[in-house]
Amino acid sequence: MTKQLIIITLGIGLFLFSLSFSSCSKERLESQDELNSYEPIDDYLNEKKQDEQEFVIDTSGTAPIVGNQGTKIWIAKNLLMFPDSSDVEWPFTVKLVELYTPKDMIYYQMPTVASGNILETEGEVRVRAFKVDDDGIEQELLLKPNRNYALEMPSDSIRDNLKVYYGYETNSHSNWTVNVTSIGGNLGDDYFSPTANGHRANIGKLGWINCGNSHQGFNNITFTSETDHLENVGIFTYDSKYKSVTQARNMITDEFPDSLDIKIILIARNSSNELYHSYLQSTITGSGSINITLEPISDADLTSILDNL
Repeated sequence: MTKQLIIITLGIGLFLFSLSFSSCSKERLESQDELNSYEPIDDYLNEKKQDEQEFVIDTSGTAPIVGNQGTKIWIAKNLLMFPDSSDVEWPFTVKLVELYTPKDMIYYQMPTVASGNILETEGEVRVRAFKVDDDGIEQELLLKPNRNYALEMPSDSIRDNLKVYYGYETNSHSNWTVNVTSIGGNLGDDYFSPTANGHRANIGKLGWINCGNSHQGFNNITFTSETDHLENVGIFTYDSKYKSVTQARNMITDEFPDSLDIKIILIARNSSNELYHSYLQSTITGSGSINITLEPISDADLTSILDNL
């Protein structure tokens, strides 16, 4: 009798536990379904990002090329080659993207983080060259082996400790390195040299360039929400000390140095093209979690926040 009673009682207990677990799971799923959902933020950011400038270089051109925001480029056809290593003749086209403000770095989703370390930065630019080949196909050009081009980036805080960082992709996200040969480039200057208006260096690879300096971090932030799905939300931080922009991945930031004051901006857009955001400031004293509630915002007001980071 005792054995049979124990078995019956255990069976009832398991049954009740199963019902309870099923009920809790259903409640959690229903609760998740009630959270606000958003579309991927990429389309909105792409609509706002800086245009790529184009310069046609021919025999009558004079150096340097000067971008809208003051970037200067010295490049000639004898430095360039087609992907098959053949020489380039005039005309060819140089394309330039300039990112000198946190707003533009956010719109372009080009954070200033090198393998997890934030970069003190004086800006990011992308320099590319193109030429239509004999078959009428536009080809992206390369620097010839052992050749460099000269680049000057404008700055209002000129100093001599800023390194040349080269941009590349890792796991579909941007990254930065000082080791240009590891990404197929030529040896160039390790550091930017101060000029009257900014910083200049000889560059060993076409593509993204950052004028920066690395700072190791120790503390990160995790983002949660009881009201919003955050998977498609753009989550960015900016600190005025280093002029560094970060972008959280999977709701977790990169690591920040101690006692760093940061501004945090979350940007979302729903299926009706309505914008939502959260904006806050924090002093980093350790790792932690922030619970987020997104609120509606106009495009003009969001732009104003980004302009004043």
